[in-house]
Amino acid sequence: MMNYIWVGMLMLGILFAGITGHFSEFSDGLMESCTKAIEFVIGLAGIMAVWSGIMNIGKKTGLMDAAAKITQPFIRLLFPKERNNETIAAILMSFSANIFGAGNSATVFSLQAMTLLDKENRYRERASNAMCMFVVVNMNMVQLIPITVLKIRKDTGSALPESIIVPGIIVGFVTMLLGIFLCKICERKDRE
Repeated sequence: MMNYIWVGMLMLGILFAGITGHFSEFSDGLMESCTKAIEFVIGLAGIMAVWSGIMNIGKKTGLMDAAAKITQPFIRLLFPKERNNETIAAILMSFSANIFGAGNSATVFSLQAMTLLDKENRYRERASNAMCMFVVVNMNMVQLIPITVLKIRKDTGSALPESIIVPGIIVGFVTMLLGIFLCKICERKDRE
């Protein structure tokens, strides 16, 4: 689907450039956008590498297992039927990466957690309650230090890139609580 959207946008751009006679500006803009996209991706790759390294150190040193034990009451509240330590550790790594605003780095751990939750899912044709709760909490997780967003704001010339931290924490906390509340209501209606 995305391929069709991109091709459509490109064709529309070429069409309008042809109608208005601005082929030169079109090609300059296209090349400039390509250069900026590569610079942006390389900048994010550094952040992802740091986060992946930190998470791997935490996993190999047993820090994530210790964190899993400490946060067990919170995890039991969200995932009352979850007993697999590997799944809990993957969920924690994903949540931890999101809390510190690692964004794209959290994707790897989120996919791992979702794969493990899917293996435990008895209903192959639909997502389990645990999978739905994981997605809702993960997408609405409070970000204490949104590193990726701060870097993007700084790179794009924001005068105060850190000014979004406190409002972001407040909004993230409210939306996370609301998401958990709604999931719990749905879980009561659909007991597995």
